[in-house]
Formats: sequence, structure tokens, C-alpha cells
Amino acid sequence: MKFRVWMALAASAGLFALAGCGLSPEEKLAAHKAEQEALYNTAIAAAEASRGAGEPAVWTLADEDTTIRIMGTVHFLRPDLEWRSPAIDTALDEADTLVFEADVSSQEAASEMISFVSSKAIFTDGRQLTSLLNKTETAELKEALDYLGFPLGAMQTFRPWYAAVTLSVLQMQKDGFDPTAGVEKVLEEEGKAAGKSFAYLETVEQQLGRFADLPDEEQVDFLISSAESIEEGSEMLDVLVGEWQDGDVNGLGLLMSNPEMMGSDAIYNALLKSRNEDWVPKIEAMLEEPGTVLIAVGAGHLAGKDSVIQLLRADGHEVAGP
Repeated sequence: MKFRVWMALAASAGLFALAGCGLSPEEKLAAHKAEQEALYNTAIAAAEASRGAGEPAVWTLADEDTTIRIMGTVHFLRPDLEWRSPAIDTALDEADTLVFEADVSSQEAASEMISFVSSKAIFTDGRQLTSLLNKTETAELKEALDYLGFPLGAMQTFRPWYAAVTLSVLQMQKDGFDPTAGVEKVLEEEGKAAGKSFAYLETVEQQLGRFADLPDEEQVDFLISSAESIEEGSEMLDVLVGEWQDGDVNGLGLLMSNPEMMGSDAIYNALLKSRNEDWVPKIEAMLEEPGTVLIAVGAGHLAGKDSVIQLLRADGHEVAGP
């Protein structure tokens, strides 16, 4: 789930700054929406003023016997979108191994996901989702679910972080974004047909566990920010995909790879920063094995000051690319 899910969450501004300011829940919500809209508009204007090379960015890290190419991906795309480039085709053709964030397609991965969801995504103590929400938050969530045609009752056993992920997936699918058209799915199918090897940077537990471990109040803020942006999600998704398709790494960083646009340091760290820091040593270790590798991960991980690319460069590696 990630850039496919988190694109829709990338511009959500936090509720934290409004806490304890003497406003009613309704007034806090209205103030937050106004703040969020202003943040959206400023970020979108800055991103659209920025320009890329006209195709998705590809970076190269190499030594005498190893070549690692790194590209950003989008996990859900509109099926008719043209995103291939000669650089991507070369990276795929020459790779011995394809490296993705996590295994999400094997039978083992399905079993791991079922186990994770049953233990970390669903309430096991008898609570319900709305027991953590006030009346205003419950109304906001119900409005979003009504727009998506999904009953609130079907989500009552979900912990807030999982409800937020589910909202975003439902919204993307409603707006015509398809996981089978996502970049990893396309690369995986072609890689399998060509007999490539596959490797992964993390497990499902490592990928989603940080969200499951957030305090309930932060999960609720995450959920409500997601619910607030549901009806505008398609516009933001199209802008983000356009920035990725143009190779505008700066624009992507402005829209996604910063704590302000995520809503809180906790969400930013759980989604991007901490995971990037975990991945870099694993990527560096790949240089110890001869061969050619293509790493394909969510584009948000490769933009901004805490990106995988910037962390590799800070470690002294020469990484060619934007």
C-alpha cells in the first residue's frame, strides 16, 4: 500500500496545532479545513511552477562490479497513463534483480498480511472505531464513507490507522486508479516473464507496523485528516502523478516529502523518514554483490531532504541523477 495509499494522505494538515485552543470541535474542524486548503493551494502552486526532465526520474549508484538503478513508483495509476521511458526500459532490461519495498503478491505475503491485519489492524479488545471519535469526527468520517458508498458499520472493528488506509484505497479506486496498472505490478509481471530475481527492503510488519504502533490519538488525527480530503483526493492524486511523470523531484518533495504536508512528524517519520533510514544500509550492502539491480520504491521516498537519495549522498556515495 504506500504511495498508492499515501498519495491521498500526503497533503493532510494536522489537527495537533488546534488542540486546546478553546474552540468547539466544529470550530476546530472549520479552522483546520481552512488551514488545509491554504496549505494545499500553496504547495500545489509551488510544485506546478517547478519542472522536471519530462519523464520519471531514475538514479544510478555504482562501483566497479555493481550497478544499482533507483526509480520512484506510483502504486495505483489510471490504466491509460503512459509512463514508460527509455531509461526505465533499460533499467529493467539490464537488471538481474528487481527490488521492491515489500512482497505483496506471494502466498507467503498474503499469509503474513492476514496475520498482521488480525493482530494489528483490527480491535481485539471489544472496542469500536467510533468509541475513539467525538461526534464531530464521527460525522466527518460518515460523510466521507457516504461519498465512497461504504457503510460505517463495516469499519467499526478497524483501528484508526487501518481505517485511514482503507479510506484512501477506496477513494483511489472510486476515482479510476487501479493497482493492476501500478508501476510495481507492471515491472513485476515483466520481471517474472524475463526470469529476473526479486528482493525486498522490508516485511509487511516493518512497512505498516509503525502506523499500528502510533498512539490512538495520532491514529485518529490521521484518520480524520484522510476523511476531510476524500472528495478532493482525485485532484491531488493527479497533480502528484503529474509531478512524478514529469520527473519533478523538487515538486514531489514540496507536495509529499515534508512533515507539514503529512500533518505531523509522527506520520512523516512512520511513512517516510524512518523507513528511508532503514533502507539505506540495505542498499549500501547491495554494492557488495556484483550484478545489476533495479530498486523501485514509492516516489515519495526519493524526494525531499530525508530521501533515500539524499541519505546515500550524505554517506559519501555518488548517486547520478536529479
